Amino acid sequence: MATVTMTHPDLPEQRIVVDELSVPHHQAAGWQITEDLPQEPTSPARSRRHTTRKDSD
Repeated sequence: MATVTMTHPDLPEQRIVVDELSVPHHQAAGWQITEDLPQEPTSPARSRRHTTRKDSD
């Protein structure tokens, strides 16, 4: 299936890529279709440090 890139006027820096079947749902929430711009490569997510919880006695 094809995908579509969308932006929201309240979140101009936020771009989402959705399945074309989901476009009407997102448009109803205010998202707008944008031209497919080459997306900037994102860095891999950093791993989260493990935390320990103290047991309550």
